[in-house]
Amino acid sequence: MSGILVMRLRGLGDIIHLLPVLRMLREQNPDETIGFFCQRPFGQIIPPELNISVIEMPPGAGFAQLLELARRIRRYRFDYVFDLFSNPATAIVTALSGIKHRYGFDYRVRRWAYSRTYRAPNPNCHLMQLFADFFASFGVSGELKPPQVKPSPLLLERADNAISPQFRQVSPLLGINPHTTYSAKAWPREHFLEFIRLWYDATKQPVLVTWGPGEREAAESLANEAGPERAFVHDSLRIDEFAALLSRLDLFLTCDTGPMNIAWAVDVPVVALFGPTTREPVYPRGDKHLILFNESLDCLQCHREICSHRSCMNSLTPQKVFSAVSKRYGYCR
Repeated sequence: MSGILVMRLRGLGDIIHLLPVLRMLREQNPDETIGFFCQRPFGQIIPPELNISVIEMPPGAGFAQLLELARRIRRYRFDYVFDLFSNPATAIVTALSGIKHRYGFDYRVRRWAYSRTYRAPNPNCHLMQLFADFFASFGVSGELKPPQVKPSPLLLERADNAISPQFRQVSPLLGINPHTTYSAKAWPREHFLEFIRLWYDATKQPVLVTWGPGEREAAESLANEAGPERAFVHDSLRIDEFAALLSRLDLFLTCDTGPMNIAWAVDVPVVALFGPTTREPVYPRGDKHLILFNESLDCLQCHREICSHRSCMNSLTPQKVFSAVSKRYGYCR
C-alpha cells in the first residue's frame, strides 16, 4: 500500500483511539507517505515519531476552503483515503481529492463520495476496535498496541514551566479536570470542591486543576474557592504540551472527556466518572484505571445532554469516589 490519507476531523479522545491504527500503518509502510486530515488544532496530538503529514482544516471552513484543501491533498498524490469521520466536509474533500481508492462509513447521502463503504455491526464497541474493524474491512489489519504519546524533553520542559515553581515538587500530584462539553455528564462543582478538601486533608498536597480552550476562568474560580493551599492551575498550553503536563501526574480525576484519553495515552492512572454517556467505546483500558458509575440507576447511559436531576453524576458522592481512590491507589491512607 502506498500514499495513505487518514481522516478524523476532530475529537481528542477519538484521535487518541486512532493512534494505534496510525502506528500500525507506519510500521507496515515505513517508506510511504501517510497523511492525517483533521480540524485545527487536533493534529498536535499526532506523535512526531510516526512521521505523518498533518493537514489541518480551519474550524468552520466554508466551501471555498474545502476546495483549497482538496487541491492541497491532490498534490500529495495519495493512493488511498480512509475517512473515519464521513461528515459532509470530509465527504466533499474526499470526493474532490482525486484519490482512486476512497473508503468511508456507510452514511446516507454521503456514501456517494466513496468507492467502498463500511457499516459497523456494533457502533458501540470500543473506538480502538471500531477503527481496527473499519480498516480490516478494506483488507488492512495487523497488531494493535495501546495508544502511546511520549512527550519529548522539550515538551516536558514547557509543561513544567507552565506550573509555578512552588508546585513543581508536589507528590503525589493529583490532576483534576472539572470541565465537560455538556452539563449532564459533569460532576457537580461542589463535589470537586469536597474531593479536593478530602484529598488535601489526607495527603497535605494541593491539586492541579487543568483546563483547555475557554476553560481557564472556570478552572481559576474553582482553585480560588478551594483555597491557594489546596489547588492551583497551570498556564496556557498547546495540546502536545498539555499531554506532557498530564504525563507528570500521579493520578488524574475526570469525567468522560478528551483529556481522559490523553492521560490514558501518556500512561497515567485515570479515575473516570461516567453517567449519561456509553462507557464501552471510550473508557481507558488497563488495570491501573478506575472507572466509576452508579450501576443501580435505570437511566444510566441515557445520552441526554441536559438533565433535570443528573442523578447519575450527583450520586457519585465525593466520599464514595474518595473511598474508591483510597482503596485502589493508597494515596489517601
